[in-house]
Amino acid sequence: MSQQNVEFVLDAYARFNARDERWATLVPEFYAEDAEYHVAREDPDSAVHRGVADITKQMERWIDAYPDLKLEPSDARANGDQVFVWVRFVGHGAGSELPVEMEVAHVITLRDGKFARLDEYYDRAEALKAVGLSE
Repeated sequence: MSQQNVEFVLDAYARFNARDERWATLVPEFYAEDAEYHVAREDPDSAVHRGVADITKQMERWIDAYPDLKLEPSDARANGDQVFVWVRFVGHGAGSELPVEMEVAHVITLRDGKFARLDEYYDRAEALKAVGLSE
């Protein structure tokens, strides 16, 4: 089951990056109606986004700010219903064309085959520990 969870999560990143006609259904297909997205506490825009509509708006804000934004997972591992993903965000600013690049960890908790919660971490070791994993 753990490998299936990893594959499911990685499919969500691929769908985000493709931004094809399936983009509009990304959040409703992958996130539970009551899902929560917790932005890292160190982020200047730290917040909790609750529900499909709010999480969709958050992702749309990313795309508005960085139209070519890609989320590149480089490490993904599961421990039961939790999946750790180390993700590289890369793109260019909408007006400035300045490059953006950062790495964060996503800890995704699945429930009934959907994302119930996503916690963002800047510290890789802290995120691994949250999932009960280590390097």
